[in-house]
Amino acid sequence: MRHPLHAALIAAMLLLGGCAGVGPRSSYVEAVTPADAPVLAADIAGFMAERLPAAATTLALDAPAGELASDSLTPVLRDELRRIGFGVADAGQNAPGAHPLRYLVTPLDAGVLVRLQVDRITASRLWLRNSAGTLQAGSPFTVREDAAE
Repeated sequence: MRHPLHAALIAAMLLLGGCAGVGPRSSYVEAVTPADAPVLAADIAGFMAERLPAAATTLALDAPAGELASDSLTPVLRDELRRIGFGVADAGQNAPGAHPLRYLVTPLDAGVLVRLQVDRITASRLWLRNSAGTLQAGSPFTVREDAAE
């Protein structure tokens, strides 16, 4: 029974890797419960801390807009990034030198797919629900760095 799941995971990662420049112009969050938000926020913040020095970095958080602006992930993510030492600004805020961070979180099969875009890096990770219904990492981050323009 694992083979179909592995095939779906590989297909999703290949599709995501090929469309780094395609997608919404702001972050997108769908189907993240209040219980899922701290798990995903800690993972996103941890990934960012591996890539950029938290104490010396400001992130311009490109939060979802419109009807998605009240998602359960964004405020928890903002707090977690600040907790570990990042400066956090909103995307439209004047923050010279800030690194723009866009995140796309959508349901996929029985889990959640997280895709991050910061500077020229796109990272994707699949989260699966265990038998208790909580999220657990179903893959490592798949990272792609775009060439400089």
